[in-house]
Amino acid sequence: MYDDLTMDELPDPQEEDTKDLYRGVLDAVSARAASNSKADELRKILENPHFQALMKSHDDVAQENYGIVDPKSLTLPAPPPPVFGAAAEEYRFVTIRKQGKEPLGITVNLDENNDLTIARILQGSLADKQGLLRTGDKVREVNGTEVFTPEDMMILLKEASASVTMKVVPSYNSSAPTDEFFVRSNFNYDPMNDRLIPCKKAGLPFRQGDILQIVSTTDENWWQARSLAVSDGLVGLIPSSTLQEKRSAFVQPGLTNTKTDLLCGLKVKRKKHIKYNSQDTTVFDNCDIRVYEEVTLANYHTRVLALVGSKGVGKRSLINELVKNNPTRFQAPTPYTSRPMGDNDVDGRGYFFVPRELMEREIRESKYLDYGEFDGELYGIKFSTIREIIKRGRVCVMGVSPTALKVIKSPDFQPFIVFIAASSVEAQKVMYEKHKEMMEEALEGRRRKSTRPTINELFQEELFIATLKESRQIEKVYRPYFDDSIVNDDFDTTYKFLLTTMDNLHQGAKWIPVEWKE
Repeated sequence: MYDDLTMDELPDPQEEDTKDLYRGVLDAVSARAASNSKADELRKILENPHFQALMKSHDDVAQENYGIVDPKSLTLPAPPPPVFGAAAEEYRFVTIRKQGKEPLGITVNLDENNDLTIARILQGSLADKQGLLRTGDKVREVNGTEVFTPEDMMILLKEASASVTMKVVPSYNSSAPTDEFFVRSNFNYDPMNDRLIPCKKAGLPFRQGDILQIVSTTDENWWQARSLAVSDGLVGLIPSSTLQEKRSAFVQPGLTNTKTDLLCGLKVKRKKHIKYNSQDTTVFDNCDIRVYEEVTLANYHTRVLALVGSKGVGKRSLINELVKNNPTRFQAPTPYTSRPMGDNDVDGRGYFFVPRELMEREIRESKYLDYGEFDGELYGIKFSTIREIIKRGRVCVMGVSPTALKVIKSPDFQPFIVFIAASSVEAQKVMYEKHKEMMEEALEGRRRKSTRPTINELFQEELFIATLKESRQIEKVYRPYFDDSIVNDDFDTTYKFLLTTMDNLHQGAKWIPVEWKE
């Protein structure tokens, strides 16, 4: 080595004495080590005795100190003693064997002390089956390499193939087991589009109406669940009801201007709160809808067939057809009105006629499911009328306004709610012309049809557009209430669909709200 240093021509050193430079760098890095994990990692490297020996060797070569050296000067400075709290950390090594890129089924975060911590372990996952890790364990190393952030750990786990060995500080947490239960989702969810989820790959996607088995609710924001709609039965993360209800109460138009990280930090620059109008609940009702509805599997006999849809979509015609062809099975409730009786009116046939003062008082007493005003007169359906039909053993079939859905969806009525969606404007025109021809044939008053559009036809087109627009708005706001839906672009098809649906309801057990189970 001496010959190599003295005989070969070496480049001139930049510094012959790096002691002051080393001290300056170490002081600067140490000042930031408490708040910056990378600075802390660099500090540990600089304080390593082997690195200090390397620096000393550099200075010796630069200063050509090749002579006799005092043996005492070869003694390396002792490393700084470890810093412990009240007691030294107790480590243990955990080895999890895996195949290829099989995920471990864990998520990690930084706790209040900036320690890399196991946040959750997915039930049924590789880590859960081997039972070697617990939530709260602090991870110090992965496969012999120190880790300080979730990103550090992610890189090392991707590189690992056969097994993963972790050096952890055990937490000894003994979380109580969660009682499993089932819910029906009332919204669509794609974890790949969720900026809050700790790990997108650990998320469980689902569609509105899917039945989910909740296996863990220990985390306040992220539940563990499996979907009955898929066959693999893998457990994944879904937003908790608390988290999702908070998100559902706000509209966030500026998500493209947000920043997020792996630790669920979301900074929203602007947000718009949905305002509540006490005179019109159609906007704010979506915030009253439970994002998850707890359900159970049981035999189900619907008491009410509720049809929901925009004006002019054909609900009344469908109800009349169901009652006319199945009088012992279906019955429509007779509405009450404050309109004075006409000469040809019979009380109870078509309407129940009551004084306006009485009807207004009973509305205030919440005796009406649904009511409205037309031409200055009140019309409405009473709860007692619906109950009388149910007592007769018939299904009460009725049109229900969207604002009454959350009232009728109760154990008392156990409704099956079908949304009758409006068809396209062109399809509505075809249905209108077909109905018009049938009426003209019945009246034997067919006239030669003009090829030019009449004022009435132009007016009808405006109505069709309004019907379609209202239908889309109802579906957007009240969709979680619907048990089924169909686009009414053909009356006969829609009628057969309703009959078949009602027949299928009584075949085998169905998922129903838990409060409906008797």
